[in-house]
Amino acid sequence: MNNMYHITADKQKRKYGYASNVIYFFKQMKSWNKWMFFCAFLEIVPQTLARFLGDLLPASLVSGLEKRGTVLQVLGPLFAIALGMLVLNMLASAINSYYYEQTNYFLLHFVRKFTHKVVDIDYERLEDANYKDIKDNAWGSARMGNDIYRACGAVTALLTGLITAVMYGIILGSKSFVILLAAFFSIAINLYLLGVARKMHGKYFGKISKYSKGEAYISERCMDSAAGKDIRIYKMLDYILKKYDDNLEQIGALYGKIHNWYCFRNLSGAVLEFGRDLLAFLLLGYYLSQGSISAAEFVFYIGIFSSFSQSVEHVLRNVMFINAINTSISYFREFEETESVWREDGGVGEAAIEAYKQKPIKLELKNVTFTYQGNEEPTIKDLSLTITPGEKLALIGLNGAGKTTLVKLICGLYMPEQGEILLNDKKMEEYTRDEYMSLISVLFQDSTLLPLSVDENITGEKEWDKARLERALKLYGFWEKYNALPQKGATKLVKKIEETAVDFSGGEKQKLLFARALYKRAPLVILDEPTAALDPIAENELYMNLGAAMENRTSIYISHRLSSTRFCDRIILLEHGRIIEVGTHEGLLAAGGRYATLYDMQSQYYKDEEERKKRSAAMGDEHVEGEKGGIFHE
Repeated sequence: MNNMYHITADKQKRKYGYASNVIYFFKQMKSWNKWMFFCAFLEIVPQTLARFLGDLLPASLVSGLEKRGTVLQVLGPLFAIALGMLVLNMLASAINSYYYEQTNYFLLHFVRKFTHKVVDIDYERLEDANYKDIKDNAWGSARMGNDIYRACGAVTALLTGLITAVMYGIILGSKSFVILLAAFFSIAINLYLLGVARKMHGKYFGKISKYSKGEAYISERCMDSAAGKDIRIYKMLDYILKKYDDNLEQIGALYGKIHNWYCFRNLSGAVLEFGRDLLAFLLLGYYLSQGSISAAEFVFYIGIFSSFSQSVEHVLRNVMFINAINTSISYFREFEETESVWREDGGVGEAAIEAYKQKPIKLELKNVTFTYQGNEEPTIKDLSLTITPGEKLALIGLNGAGKTTLVKLICGLYMPEQGEILLNDKKMEEYTRDEYMSLISVLFQDSTLLPLSVDENITGEKEWDKARLERALKLYGFWEKYNALPQKGATKLVKKIEETAVDFSGGEKQKLLFARALYKRAPLVILDEPTAALDPIAENELYMNLGAAMENRTSIYISHRLSSTRFCDRIILLEHGRIIEVGTHEGLLAAGGRYATLYDMQSQYYKDEEERKKRSAAMGDEHVEGEKGGIFHE
C-alpha cells in the first residue's frame, strides 16, 4: 500500500496545463479577496486607454496645427486628452497600489494552505523521498518573492500586454500589413533567440547546482561548532577555503557563460528592432510623401507602432516567467490535491468510539508486512499478534529489529503493505483517521513541545478537565514541578520563541510528555522508552505508578532494559521484523533461548557500569555514563 505515493513529474506536467493553472490562480485570488480579483482585470482598462490617449496626444497637436486652428481649437483637444490621461493614470495607480498591497496578503493564503495541508497529509508521505521533492517544491513556490508571488504581477501584466498588442496590431495592420508582418518577423526571431538563451541557461544552471551544493555545504559546516573543532585542530582552514573558492570560481564562470548567451540575444534583438523601426519609418514616410496619410496620421501611426513594439516586448518579458510560474503552481496544486489513504467520511461512528474509550481495547495484527521505499527486504515480515484487552505487553529487540516501525504501523502512521490491523475486531480501513488515532496514545522518544502553555501542550485543548490533568501529572511525578512554575499551567514553553517562556531538562520534558499521553482518553497506550531521560529514583517512581496509570487501558511498553519489563503480562522479542520469542520474564529466562542470552549480556553490561561508577567515586573522578541502553538502545 505504501507504493501508492510514487508520483512522477511527467504526470504532474500532463495534469496541469497553462490555462488550468491560470484559472486555478484566479479562483484562489477570488476566494481570498474578491476586490483584489476584480482589480486584476479592472487595472487593464485605464492603463490601456491612458496609453492610447498618450499616442493620440501628439497626433492631435499636429492635426490642430495642420488645420491652422485658433489657440483654443489647438489646445482644447490637448487639454481634454491630457485631463483624460490624468484621470485614467490616477485610477490605474490607485487600483495598482491596492492590488500590490494585497499581493503580500494573498501569498499568506498559499502559506496557510500549505501549512494546513502539511500537518494533515498521511505521515508516511513525510518520510517518502519521492514525495519530499513535491512538498519542498510546493513550499518553495509559496514563499515570499518566489514564483507564486511573481505570478500576481506577471499574469496581469501579460494580459495587459496581450490586449494592448492585439488592439494596436489591429490598428497598425489596417494601415500597413507589411509593417505588421515585419513586426511579427522580428518578434519570432526574438522568441527563437530567447528560447536558445534559456536552453543554454538550463544547461549551465544544471552544472551550477553541483558547485552550489559544495559551496553551501562548506558554508554550513563552517558555522557548525562541532565541525569547527576539527577544522581548527587538524589545520583544515586553508584547504577548506581553497575548495570553497574553487566552487565559487566555477559558479562565476558558468554564470558568465549564461550571461554571454543573454547578451548575444539582447544585441541581436537590438539589431532586429532597429531594422524593424527603420522599415516602419520609411514606409510611413513614403505614405506621407505620396499623400496617403497626413502628418497627424504619420505621428499617430509612429506612436502606435512604438506602443505595439513596447507591448510585445512587455509580453515577451513576462513570458520568460510563465514556465517557472506554471511549474510552481503545478507543484503546489499537486501537493494540495494529495489524497489520503484513510476514508474521508463514514467510519465506525462517534457512539462506537465513545464506547471503545470506556474500557481496554483489543489490538490484532494479521500477517502484517511492511517494506520501506527503496529497500529490497521488508522491515516487518508476515507478523501476527493479538493483544487482549487490558494486557500489558513488552516489546523488545536489538537495534534494527523493527520496533519503531511496528509502533508506527499500530499507530496508523504507516499502512501495511500486506496484512491487516484491527482494533476491537474492526479493520483499520473501517475507521476514519481521526477515529482511529483517537483510540491510541503514544509517548515517542522524539516528541516535540510547542510554544504554548504547559496545559495546552499536555491537553491540546482550549478547555480541559482539571481533575484528569492533575491525576496525569501526579502519576508521573510532575505535579511538584508543575506547581513550582512561574504561572503553573499557564507558563509558556520554548524560550527560543518567547523570552518569558521556560525550557525543561530532558527528564522534565519526559515527564510532561508522559502526562500528555495519560491525559488523552485512549484505551491503547504505547510507551516508547518512557524512562530514557529519567534518573533511577524517577524511574522507580514511574514503575510503581504504572499499574494505576494503565488502569482500564491496554498498553505496549518498549524498553532497552530487559529487567524493567518484569511487570508486563507478556514479553515479545522482535528480531529482523519477526517475533522469535514470547513469554513472561521468568518463563523466557527458564527457556534459555535468545532472550536469556541477551539478558545475561545486558546484565553484565550494567554490572560493569556499576563497577566503573564505584572506581570513579573512589578516585574522585567524574563518572561519564556509557551509551544509554547499550546494545538495546534504539
